[in-house]
Amino acid sequence: MTMRFRHLRLRAVTSDGTYGADVKFGDGLTVLWADNTKGKSTCMQGMLYALGLEKMLSPRREVPLPHAMTSYLNRDDGQRVDVVESRVSLEIANGQGQVITVHRAVKAPTDSRLITVDFGAALTDGSKPLRTQNFFVLDGGAAQREDGFHFFLEQFLGWELPQVRRYDSPETKLYLETVFPLFWVEQKYGWSAIPAAIPTYMRIREVHKRAVEFLLDLDVHKLEMQRERLSERITANAKEWSAVHEEINRFVSRSGGRVVALMEKPVADDGILDRAHLEIAEGGNWIPISTIVARYRAIAAELGAVSVPEVSEQSAEVSRRLHQRIEEVDRLNADRIRLHGIRQLKSADMLSLQRRIDTLADDLAKNLDVQRLQRYAGVSAILTPDRCPTCEQALIDTLLSQDALSAVMPIADNIEYIRSQKKMFEDILAREAADDESRADQLNAINRELADLYAQIRSLRSELVAPGSNPSAAAIEDRIRAEAKVRDLEALEGVFEDAIDRLTSIQKDYASILLEQAKLPKDKLSATDRSKLTRLTALLQSQAGEFGFSTFSASELEISDDTYRPEKEGFEIGFETSASDAIRLKWAYQLSLLELASGFRTNHPELLIFDEPRQQSSSKVSFESLLRRASKARDRGQQVIFSTSEDLESLRQITTSMECHHEIFPGYILQKVG
Repeated sequence: MTMRFRHLRLRAVTSDGTYGADVKFGDGLTVLWADNTKGKSTCMQGMLYALGLEKMLSPRREVPLPHAMTSYLNRDDGQRVDVVESRVSLEIANGQGQVITVHRAVKAPTDSRLITVDFGAALTDGSKPLRTQNFFVLDGGAAQREDGFHFFLEQFLGWELPQVRRYDSPETKLYLETVFPLFWVEQKYGWSAIPAAIPTYMRIREVHKRAVEFLLDLDVHKLEMQRERLSERITANAKEWSAVHEEINRFVSRSGGRVVALMEKPVADDGILDRAHLEIAEGGNWIPISTIVARYRAIAAELGAVSVPEVSEQSAEVSRRLHQRIEEVDRLNADRIRLHGIRQLKSADMLSLQRRIDTLADDLAKNLDVQRLQRYAGVSAILTPDRCPTCEQALIDTLLSQDALSAVMPIADNIEYIRSQKKMFEDILAREAADDESRADQLNAINRELADLYAQIRSLRSELVAPGSNPSAAAIEDRIRAEAKVRDLEALEGVFEDAIDRLTSIQKDYASILLEQAKLPKDKLSATDRSKLTRLTALLQSQAGEFGFSTFSASELEISDDTYRPEKEGFEIGFETSASDAIRLKWAYQLSLLELASGFRTNHPELLIFDEPRQQSSSKVSFESLLRRASKARDRGQQVIFSTSEDLESLRQITTSMECHHEIFPGYILQKVG
């Protein structure tokens, strides 16, 4: 997963001919030197532009290159010439030894969103024809589709960028523009933040953490995503369970029944569903549906076993049954009136309870405000007029009878008392609401039973005035009614059993999700993650001390397990450091990320680019230490590129004793070629 820069070529066609520059990059440390305003940053921004990473700097789609590549350039003799066309080419290699050359127009008739890739070393070895392919950047899909250059570059580097959460959509890819700032520090914005000046306009949640986690190949993000997805599955599982629960309750309620012992939320215990059953209301009682089904089956069987009698044979029995049905109607009407009365009384009680709860909620809010004001003002919450705030002895500060004195409850105790009162009334209200719902179900059952009894009464009365030789219509209706009741109850049982089967499936999914959760490590960081951060902390401390960090002892520096930023005693390092120490800390952090890649498996490309690293007038000694540390990258097979306008003689003195590659430009970098 490495990336190596091999060669950079800038070309600008002007009214005075073609101007350009060729910059070769060696293994280990490469120092690019040019005086200020001579084109050094043109080279650094040109590499960034060639890879389509200008949105790393700004969301605006503007070319990040200066006027020397876009409008005009200055010659060494002070003359200005206009730029007609310009382009930039960059030759790079990956860890598998594959080499590509990237070409992108800066000012040209072609669209700047087009990038052309030669599959080979077109700049350093142009001896043979190469396969060429066009890609696009900046447009939507450049990081997702095969013809997008950033998708191609991701594959070329051997990366697999993770899916991360956004603020305005579920998930998106972690874009290259958010990862490159961790090893590419450009001059204008890159030195302003640790770990890096990572763009936030892409609206990726905790983008700094996600970028560091990917670069270090930490398990923490994968584990966090697994936890989030499992949590989402649990939520979806609970919604599905709730939907089935509500559906079966509505269906059973319409049939005059209720569901008993069925949990409102899923549980892992598979024995819970075995206890769930149906009950049917008869009068004021709830009877298990199995009992009622058995009874009506017996009635239907008994009626079906005998022939239908004539009306004359049934007159006495019909009269008796009519009288019985009328008595049942009177009893049920009395029960209905009683239940209506109870509901009206309880409704008034529930309204009173709700008003009481609202009053307590208002009192609680006011007391919390008083407590907050006391805390802000530094006033003790336990001050009372009858107790000394120092020695806690009782005070007698009135000439009135001591019987008239009363203790004042402290604000904290008052808040707890109000909360307990509010909780008590809420529990009472919930209990009353459940009882009211049960009474409503009983009333519905009574109304259905009354409707059935009125139908039977009408049938029996018609039976009494029918001719005596006719078959008994009441007996026929009794048989049909019993059989229909059995069918209805069996259908209700079937619907309930189907619902239980669906809930059983949901419950199995819930249990499997809980099992997956249990398998995840309890600690946020895996053992490997912990080792990486421990090593990163050691590298940071070593390098900060080596570079002259002096705000406090470098040994007090730590890497936060949460933000991955440097901290001291659990607090992020901010304004307490000097500007030059902040730069030293930035050097140490970026180099530590690079060096960590040599000892652990990470996604770091083992490349580090610093544009003008000597910011804030950092001392010469510190800068020399930085160069010396960076030069050791060659021993680890890594690459470091520095651009600087440091005094050339001083720079030569520093680099004489170390192994590094120099690219020195005494005048303007863009010179006439050809």
